[in-house]
Amino acid sequence: MRASVAAGLLALVTALLLSGCTWLPAASEPDGTTPAVDHEVRVIEVVDADTLDVRMPDGGTETVRLLGVDAPETYAENDPTEFEGVPNTRTGRACLRTAGENATAAAKAHLADGTVRVRTDPTADRRGSYGRLLADVTVDNESLNRLLLARGHARLYDTTFQRRDEFAALEARAQAAGRGLWACR
Repeated sequence: MRASVAAGLLALVTALLLSGCTWLPAASEPDGTTPAVDHEVRVIEVVDADTLDVRMPDGGTETVRLLGVDAPETYAENDPTEFEGVPNTRTGRACLRTAGENATAAAKAHLADGTVRVRTDPTADRRGSYGRLLADVTVDNESLNRLLLARGHARLYDTTFQRRDEFAALEARAQAAGRGLWACR
């Protein structure tokens, strides 16, 4: 019995590798980076402003988390302390809930065509803590990640990635202008 299970598992792994399966972890390069994923994919569902489900070129599905951004939650309680200057009050939480709904609506409008390019960052983790693919999502060469920050629909998720400084500057400008969720301050 164990031999047949092992043989079946080996056959499955081999089939996945030969099919070019995109969700298997890639080997690191000598400099510690991970080769980037860069695919045109079809959006199946916009879960919320910073999370979407997509159909990969190999037919598999992935949940993609936008790299470097964190929008207010729409399906869970928001913690105002995660959003600099937003008061930890009922009013602050309600404002963040509305901001999250607005951010999700903006993401859905931006992704209306349903075809996007998903690119991972070779200097960032490939997967987040929930196993989601961390990526920059672009439509017509415009980054949704960047757009959400610039319009104040999201905050910078402070982690290591190539465009971190650019994203921090976008967040700072949105904060200064009181755009989007920053009006909750």
